[in-house]
Amino acid sequence: MNYVLIPGAWAGGWVWDEIAPRLRQHGHVVHQLTLPGLEDESDPEKVRLATHVDAVTGYIESHDLRDVILVGHSYSGIVVGLVATMHQQHVGHSVFIEGFLPVDGKSLLDVSGLDVGYEKRLIDENEGLWPAPTREELEGQPHLTVELIDLLATKQKGHPGRTVTDKATVPGPLTKLRATFISEAGWLRSSREADLVETLRHQRNWDFKVIDGGHWPMLTIPDELSALLHGVRT
Repeated sequence: MNYVLIPGAWAGGWVWDEIAPRLRQHGHVVHQLTLPGLEDESDPEKVRLATHVDAVTGYIESHDLRDVILVGHSYSGIVVGLVATMHQQHVGHSVFIEGFLPVDGKSLLDVSGLDVGYEKRLIDENEGLWPAPTREELEGQPHLTVELIDLLATKQKGHPGRTVTDKATVPGPLTKLRATFISEAGWLRSSREADLVETLRHQRNWDFKVIDGGHWPMLTIPDELSALLHGVRT
């Protein structure tokens, strides 16, 4: 199977380093992507949500990948949802790990539950980059060890701000996707997308899995997460 792993905000392909070898042990082909603006010092004003969608689409098409299992974490759930609804001929299954879902006419900040005005001011003050969580904020997150906090605090970087303020244009219904949503129970209970999630729960082609690993299960419980990903079928 072809797995394409997309990191969430602030992270690069490195965030999947514990997952990729476990999937490869099962014979899968694994692609760890880093989105534009997270791998170089490009102008953040030029990196839009559409830039990330186009980058993932371009990667899949240039590598002629079929029946892709497209995996997104947090912010990149929006990217995965948009790519999958536009290119169902390439994407066989979409996986959202504590992921946000694209809603037509709304941005990541709109659906996140965060204070949109405050976050926009942070982006403006940080030269167009959405600042990564501080060490103190990471220390308040459950399941993260000191070593994992060090990893995230060291490697995460500012995220292109336009990607989280751009409104999504969803070309088709998410109900048509074959998909799996993986999260802690609390993530779903606190989601601003609860109505959309409830609609998707009633779709036979959507599966919901509850795990207990915090917001970064690829780091905190890689064995359990890898087993769930291995069990996904197109």
